[in-house]
Amino acid sequence: LGLHGMMHTVIGNAAKGDPYKIDVLFMFMANMAWNSAMSPLETIECLTAKDESGEYVIPTVIYSDAFFSETVPYADLILPDTTYLERWDCISILDRPIGSSHGPGDAIRQPILKPDRDVRPFQDVLIELGARLGLPAFTKEDGSARFKDYADYIVNHERMPGVGPLAGWRGEDGSAKGVGKPNPDQLQRYIENGCFWRHDFSAEESYFKHSNKLYLENAKAMGLIGKSDQIVLQIWSEPLQKFRLAAEGHGAKQPPEALRERVRTYCDPLPIWYVPLEQEAHDTSSFPFSAVTQRPMAMYHSWGSMNAWLRQIHGANRLYMSRAKGEAMGIAQDDWVWVESRNGRVKG
Repeated sequence: LGLHGMMHTVIGNAAKGDPYKIDVLFMFMANMAWNSAMSPLETIECLTAKDESGEYVIPTVIYSDAFFSETVPYADLILPDTTYLERWDCISILDRPIGSSHGPGDAIRQPILKPDRDVRPFQDVLIELGARLGLPAFTKEDGSARFKDYADYIVNHERMPGVGPLAGWRGEDGSAKGVGKPNPDQLQRYIENGCFWRHDFSAEESYFKHSNKLYLENAKAMGLIGKSDQIVLQIWSEPLQKFRLAAEGHGAKQPPEALRERVRTYCDPLPIWYVPLEQEAHDTSSFPFSAVTQRPMAMYHSWGSMNAWLRQIHGANRLYMSRAKGEAMGIAQDDWVWVESRNGRVKG
């Protein structure tokens, strides 16, 4: 299991057999041999590594993708996916929704094109696999499939009673928000509203939310939080202090000796700044900048930001940097430059 934000480590862990060896690595949506890898070269080494008997250390790789991304050549089985124009998607209230501090919001994407080739939405495939494997969340008591497809899942799945992937137009008549029974017309209501829903907090709810009684009670009623108790902001992190104390020798659970100093140094209970570990390990004079990337929509199919033709869809895909630094380096607006790292270089 690779959790979001750490899932780029799942390939490395699978190759190392950490915490155990696996038979199948199944990936979808994320082009992890390239775009989600911290080091593409090392990731490719993991995907191609063999053991003493000559067998791959990751025996089987199954991958779902809409394009011939960088991960495809390393997979044993490809499940051809749809693009975001050909399937239902859910920008869910449960997972990185479109809301803001002014109020919650979520959205859907609806299919506007019918696939003209042998492809299926990866969400539909996962739901069907869950039913075929007999997983409780995807089967009814009689063993039949609980959900017909992803659209059915969006409407009828409940994380807890009354709380599902979408917060808008809940309840049998669509009058509830946040918490309510599944509404069979929910997706149509979203379509009629431009494919999104939002709720605006009142002025009385909008400030000091951690201790605002009105906000806390309404947020609980909408299913945004589990309880309406005041939220105590912790500047001092007791869990981090427990790790530090363990590194200093306290308690029965001790960190590995090789990691003891790292745990003691970086598990500081108070906010601190430190040089990123990668910068300590490499020559910062050769690579003094850090680049942060963000994918535009056309590159979200397989997270393939290096697919050249996807780059060409956009009129401009700029790299922004400090004006003072750029001028000091003799770089002018709209210049083309080589962007280099310890792994390689790309022109942009």
